[in-house]
Amino acid sequence: MNVFTLALKNLQRKPFRTWALVIAVAIAGGAVFSTATVMWGVERSMQVGFSKFGADVLVVPKNALVNMKSALLTGEPSTFYMNASVVDEVKSLAGVGKVTPQLFLTTAQGSHCIIGNAFLVGFDPKTDFTVLPWLFEKAQRPLAPDDAIVGGNNPYQVGDTVYFYGRTFNVYGKLDRTGIGLYDNAIFIQIDKAYELAEDAKKFSDVPPMGFGRGDISAVLIQVGNSAKANLVRFAISRNPAVKVITAGNIVTSVRQNLTALFAGTVALAAVLVIGNILMISAIFSTIINERRKELGLIRAVGARRHMVFALVLSESAFLTTMGGLLGILVGVVLMRVFARSIGFHLELLNIPFLWPPLGDIAMTGAACVLLALLTGALGALYPALAGSRMDPYDAIRAGE
Repeated sequence: MNVFTLALKNLQRKPFRTWALVIAVAIAGGAVFSTATVMWGVERSMQVGFSKFGADVLVVPKNALVNMKSALLTGEPSTFYMNASVVDEVKSLAGVGKVTPQLFLTTAQGSHCIIGNAFLVGFDPKTDFTVLPWLFEKAQRPLAPDDAIVGGNNPYQVGDTVYFYGRTFNVYGKLDRTGIGLYDNAIFIQIDKAYELAEDAKKFSDVPPMGFGRGDISAVLIQVGNSAKANLVRFAISRNPAVKVITAGNIVTSVRQNLTALFAGTVALAAVLVIGNILMISAIFSTIINERRKELGLIRAVGARRHMVFALVLSESAFLTTMGGLLGILVGVVLMRVFARSIGFHLELLNIPFLWPPLGDIAMTGAACVLLALLTGALGALYPALAGSRMDPYDAIRAGE
């Protein structure tokens, strides 16, 4: 009989205590595993979603920063304008690759538009690099001036017609779902037609003015050159006091900060559970050492060295916490399903599809959680193991009588 088989025999003597410890470790391990995996999935979802956006830098009017983020993430109608001369100013800067303008406008309630309070985006198909590349379906003909392109969340299909302010548009194409609220919910028309809609809207007495004129735009989308750095381009543009510069990284960070708050309680609970398990294991193994003083004294009396007693206690803890860690993976899978529903729903509100990490990464996370459980057991049993190994055999036998 060696240390490991003796450790297993000792654990079998108190099945209730053994399984209580295993389940406690499993709950903590499952919470850590599920939280880490789901947060990784959220991060991946945002990165994939915003990578489809295509633009490295966005330039908007200075007072439009909050509205722009809302428009990008949720697709809520937002209107803000600046002069299109910013486009030429940006084009002249070093490091700038592609540049395209966009104009935001909203539809009116009532019979003037097929749908009220919808988000229309005027874009320039000649310079565009963020809309046309994501066409999922399209008509088998060139894009015409009176065509519209709808986002992936729109109910309209290729071949349908829509009308805004009395002007009819043919649905030329539909975008693949990008995970960006603006693109998934908006309807895109050519920017010249957007200016014409503003003129058409003046014909209706019950429609408020659009708030922009020909030559105004809402945003400039920029793709930096291959050898340029977005931060340097951003710094150069920010010299203009009338504009604000946004990068995709800023938006991802903002969303990540908001979503992290949703996990804060779970992360704190997992940390408390891990610390609680360390203290609980330490207390229980201290009790076990006291119960087995005579037994440990006899083992030492027949020739066992101190390190063997130390290894015996740590082996029992290792078996317990490893079993708890493996069981925690199963608990974590259940918790992940719960998280995926709630967090997935929250992401759906932002029009960001939830993407699970690759299976290999999930497996690595699970293995790390099992190692964490093993470390928890080692830390918890360290002091009792040292105390047990330092007992004098004679005193231990007498104290156990």
